[in-house]
Amino acid sequence: MRTAMVFVVSAALLWTSVPTAWAQQGPVKCRLKADPLLPGAASFLIPGLGQFLNGEDGKGFTHLIIALVLPSAVGLGALLLAPVVPMLSYILLIAAPTLYLGWAVVSAMDAYQIAEKYCRP
Repeated sequence: MRTAMVFVVSAALLWTSVPTAWAQQGPVKCRLKADPLLPGAASFLIPGLGQFLNGEDGKGFTHLIIALVLPSAVGLGALLLAPVVPMLSYILLIAAPTLYLGWAVVSAMDAYQIAEKYCRP
């Protein structure tokens, strides 16, 4: 289980670091020519939204799915471990929102950097 989670997180981080032009087979088609703070803030509130605004639909969908699945899996693990190891389940319940917040920051930084590079007005 742990190996699978490490693999998924590693693959997601690798995917988000792929140069945008190569991943899309062409230049970024920005939906919004505005200050890069807007996609960054949008992705912080809802991970993946800033990527959608930057025209990176696949990456935006990936960020959204990871933002939903990662904390949910950790929370489910905490609930399953509660009868066996209560202290560990409390730690995991604290880690779930922290993981979501961390992923929101990663998503916001990615959206801001791409908007800064390709979507400046």
